[in-house]
Amino acid sequence: MTYQNPHLLYALFAIAIPIIIHLFNFRKHKTIYFSSVRFLKKIKEENKKTSELKNILVLLSRILAISFLVIAFAKPYIPTDSTQNPNDILLYLDNSQSMDVDFGKGNLLNNAKSKAIEIVQAYTEENNFYLITNDFESRDVSNYTADLMKLQIDKIEPSARQRSVSDIIARANSIKTENSHLYFISDFQQNSIKINNLKEQKINNKISLIPIVNNNTKNISIDSLFTSGPVFISDNEVELHVIISNTGNEDIENEVLFLHLDNKQKSQQYINLLAKETKEIIFNFSPPSHQFINGEIKTHDSPITFDNSLFFTLTKAEKINISIINKEIGNKALKAIFGNDTALFNLTSMTIKNINYNTLMRQNFIILNEVVELSSGLLSSLLSFTNNGGSLLIIPPSDLASFSSYNILLNSLGVNTINRKKENRLKINQFSTNHPIYNNVFSSPLEKVNYPISNQNYVLNSKKMSTQIIGLANKEDFLSVYTSKNGCIYQFSSPLNNNYNNFTRHALFVPTLINMATSSILVDRPYYIIGSNREISTKHINTPTSITHIKGENIDIIPTLTNKDGKQLLDPHNQIVRNGIYSVINNNLIVDKIAFNYNNSEGITSALDTDEIQEFISTNNIENISIVSTKTSNLKKIIQEQETGKEYWKIALLISLICFALEIILIKLIKI
Repeated sequence: MTYQNPHLLYALFAIAIPIIIHLFNFRKHKTIYFSSVRFLKKIKEENKKTSELKNILVLLSRILAISFLVIAFAKPYIPTDSTQNPNDILLYLDNSQSMDVDFGKGNLLNNAKSKAIEIVQAYTEENNFYLITNDFESRDVSNYTADLMKLQIDKIEPSARQRSVSDIIARANSIKTENSHLYFISDFQQNSIKINNLKEQKINNKISLIPIVNNNTKNISIDSLFTSGPVFISDNEVELHVIISNTGNEDIENEVLFLHLDNKQKSQQYINLLAKETKEIIFNFSPPSHQFINGEIKTHDSPITFDNSLFFTLTKAEKINISIINKEIGNKALKAIFGNDTALFNLTSMTIKNINYNTLMRQNFIILNEVVELSSGLLSSLLSFTNNGGSLLIIPPSDLASFSSYNILLNSLGVNTINRKKENRLKINQFSTNHPIYNNVFSSPLEKVNYPISNQNYVLNSKKMSTQIIGLANKEDFLSVYTSKNGCIYQFSSPLNNNYNNFTRHALFVPTLINMATSSILVDRPYYIIGSNREISTKHINTPTSITHIKGENIDIIPTLTNKDGKQLLDPHNQIVRNGIYSVINNNLIVDKIAFNYNNSEGITSALDTDEIQEFISTNNIENISIVSTKTSNLKKIIQEQETGKEYWKIALLISLICFALEIILIKLIKI
């Protein structure tokens, strides 16, 4: 038995008071004289032994009452097996968005705050308290008194950031590594907490896991969206693909999904989702006249609301930059396609001898027309161009004397080399109609079509992985495509002139080349995820004398700027914490629009319960971790017993009161 206030045991000397009273009778006896005793009743003589027994019982009750009263104030307890109680108490309170939900029993974050305050109350003013949230702010390293800690807990707000269990333990270890106790309060979402990381953690100090009960109800999560292609200045209809999921265990019926453009409702669709089902919803709309399209996909699903909106921005492409690099003489068919439509294409034609390297990286589509050899500088530029998302078309020369030098060029670009030249009249009739460059070209199967004819062609080796877009009647490639990191390389197996084929005169020549060029436009990311640490790409290039800002509601950020491959990259350093659409401003002009959304992975309401966590800890033999169930209302008492041991002061106080009551009964009610 140990006492929290052992110095109060000196008060046990007070039991001497009733002993002294018992040993010395302080009452003075008076002699009363009566003139006559005949009027008095006969007094029964007291039994001396009975009187002495009563006095001893009263004395004993007084001694016990005083003794147990002193023991109660000394707070006796049986200590735990722990040899040393922690001096530093670290509280991690999960303030991710999955905690900002009310499933009918109160807001989870508010419930977690109440639990955190109970933990603080379980300790004394001698302890140092530290508070950790998902924001990982500088205040985490500051220690607080119990009263200040309660104030800090009350100030906690929901955060868009998510942290895994390894992140929290690493953060706690960076604050205190010795004689500390970490309390981990969370709803333990499987997607964000990543409890499997505990297997790799070295845990030296105590960690108590306190699960906040979460319910897996129905919930619509707007997962992602994308467009079927770039959006141009023309009035062509935009096709928007939206991926939605029901992350709960209940079916969803007749929920409405809204499309808003520029804060105005543009369209809506009724949706039905089975439990755990994912669907793709398509919205079609005519783009507004201005360059930047600000949009939002929205639903009114509840109680989980943080994933009800997905903001996006679309930027209209003004022109497609195309460069044709010729050996000497240009191709008239190519010039006719791209040179005449100046509203859509910005064509630059050059020869191998007068390359403008400054403009090369700003192109979207580059055509190598019958070029036999490349300089090292041009080869490096082309590889960098395709790796960063550009599209390259290779058209072989018609007067190829030697395959070896040309194959060096092809091999350097990572495409198949030429094996031989073959003269054979064949139809060009193998069209991959499902390839993206033929989207919206064929409305029906190709039947009774007057196909173009190939008189002769180069036979390509098949060592490099490629996809056939157009093939000859004998299944050999006529047009194939290769992937090159973010870009692609197209390769014809035949020159585009009448001696080899009549493809340039066929109706399919125009849509094939035009769709190659239009698909070369890289669609800007329609949105970014908050907390992803991703640099933001913008087409605007900042000048040395101007300052770029990212502005939103009640926020103005000056990002770090870097230039890479002709693009401007903005780094806001995770200062954006709210979803919405933000403006990139330079010289007081809006030069770009950027959408930010919350990470909706926590919308998948699959939380670990106490039994699952306990089974994981036991199965993997993880030490120094315990679970404190939140089903009990007296968390403070549980923690105190875990830290100090079983307390008995209430029992001692109850015995003291019983002894006082017994004394009263002996004195007042029992007449001897």
